[in-house]
Amino acid sequence: MNRIAIAIALLPSIGLAQDAAAILAKARTSFIENRKRERFWNWTTISTRSITDKNDVVLETLPSVTVESPIRSDGKRCNALLAWGDGVEPYLANASAEERCSVMTQTPNLFEMEAFLESRQVKIQSQTADTITLAIREDKKAMASSDPAQRCVASVRGTVLIDTATFFPKHIDVTMPSKACMNKLTEVENHYGDEPLKNISGGSTKGTFMRNEYQLQKDKSGDPAKDFWICVRRYGVRPLEKGANVLVVSGRRFALTSSGDRRIVVEGRTTATELAAESTVTFEKQQ
Repeated sequence: MNRIAIAIALLPSIGLAQDAAAILAKARTSFIENRKRERFWNWTTISTRSITDKNDVVLETLPSVTVESPIRSDGKRCNALLAWGDGVEPYLANASAEERCSVMTQTPNLFEMEAFLESRQVKIQSQTADTITLAIREDKKAMASSDPAQRCVASVRGTVLIDTATFFPKHIDVTMPSKACMNKLTEVENHYGDEPLKNISGGSTKGTFMRNEYQLQKDKSGDPAKDFWICVRRYGVRPLEKGANVLVVSGRRFALTSSGDRRIVVEGRTTATELAAESTVTFEKQQ
C-alpha cells in the first residue's frame, strides 16, 4: 500500500515536468517563427555601456552605439552599426548591408538563445491566466559535451516568461554561473587602428546576467501574420576579468582607466517601425 501511495504522489510532478518541456518547445517554435515576420519591420537600437564597481558606482562610460536593421542579400535583416555616440564615423559606413553586418558577428558568441530554449532541465515555476514562467537549470550531463557551444548553454540557468496567447517567450533572464560561455580569441580585427587586437576574451564571464524584454508590435492593418515581437530592452551585467585594461566593441578598441573589481553594464533600447508596404528589389543586367 505504501508503494502505491508513493507512486501516486509522484505522478503529478512527472506530469508537470513533461508539460514544462512541451511548453518550452512551443516557446522555441514561436521564437523561431517570429523571425519570418521581421521583413515587415525596421528597428533601431541604442546601447549604452558603463564600467561600475561592485557597489554599482559608475567608474567610466563608453560612447553609445546605435545599430540599425538593413536587409542582407538573402532577404533577411541583420544588425549593422549606424553611429557612435562620440561622433566617430562607423567602419564601412557606406558599404553594403552584407559587409556592414559582418562586422557585428566577427566576435563569436557561444551562447545561442534557440539552444537555451531547447533545455531539458525545465520546470513550471508559476502560472497565471496570461503567462507561464518556466525555470531552467544547468544540465550537468550536457556540460560534459565536446562541443563548446553545447557546454555553454548547458551551464546556464534562467527563467522564461511565456505569453499564453502566442507562446512567445516575452521575458528571458539568463545567469551564467561558470566560465563555460567564454572563448579566447587569438586575434580580432581592429577597424579603427592599424594594429590587430590580440589575446581577446570573448563571450560571457562567470557571473554574467542577461535580460531580454520583448513587446508585441501590432500590424496597422490588423493582419496578425505581420505582428512582430521585438526585443525592446536588453540589459546585461558582465564581470570584467581581473587586470582587464581594454574593451573591444564592434571592432573598436577602448582603453580602460579604472581598475579593481569591475563590471560592464550594457543596456539597449530598441524602437520598431512597420514598413508602409512590402517592397521588392530587382537587379537588371545592363544591355
